[in-house]
Amino acid sequence: MKNKFTVILLLASVGFTWLANQTPAEAQQTTTASPKSPVKSAAPQTKPQPAKKKFDLTFDDLKFEMEKGSPFNRKLLTPKINGYHNSTVKLRGYIRPSFTQSGLSKFIFVRDNKECCFGPGAAIFDCVLVRLEAGLETDFTVRPISIEGKFSLKEYKGPDGNVWSIYRMTDAKVK
Repeated sequence: MKNKFTVILLLASVGFTWLANQTPAEAQQTTTASPKSPVKSAAPQTKPQPAKKKFDLTFDDLKFEMEKGSPFNRKLLTPKINGYHNSTVKLRGYIRPSFTQSGLSKFIFVRDNKECCFGPGAAIFDCVLVRLEAGLETDFTVRPISIEGKFSLKEYKGPDGNVWSIYRMTDAKVK
């Protein structure tokens, strides 16, 4: 029982550390599905852009084949999952418990409420690192919620050097 409590405390503190140390610029920064994509200039675009896609997803839509314990490789992501990058996504799940219970502007969003979906040994496709839209906050709840925001693919490495999460959502709203 003591070991289980220690592991839970460690995972909660690592998640809290991510939440406390991530800068707004880092939250906005994303990587593309292809590491060889060209760098976009900061100049304003003159051509009209096509409407951004909007997806209503479940965590099952974010799942892909990966052997338990094997390192993450971006080539594992399906074309469908890569297609969600930089799109508006609505997703239903749970706020992962942390030390802070109210006034949350960023949190770890998970598939279920069993506290199993972040950190060593967890499936990396079962969590999303969320940052709410500027000025918005929410409170922890044990009930499922929906969030909507800009979805991106960007690895988060834990203190053990392994990838713990690959999905992020920014400018999110709780629905």
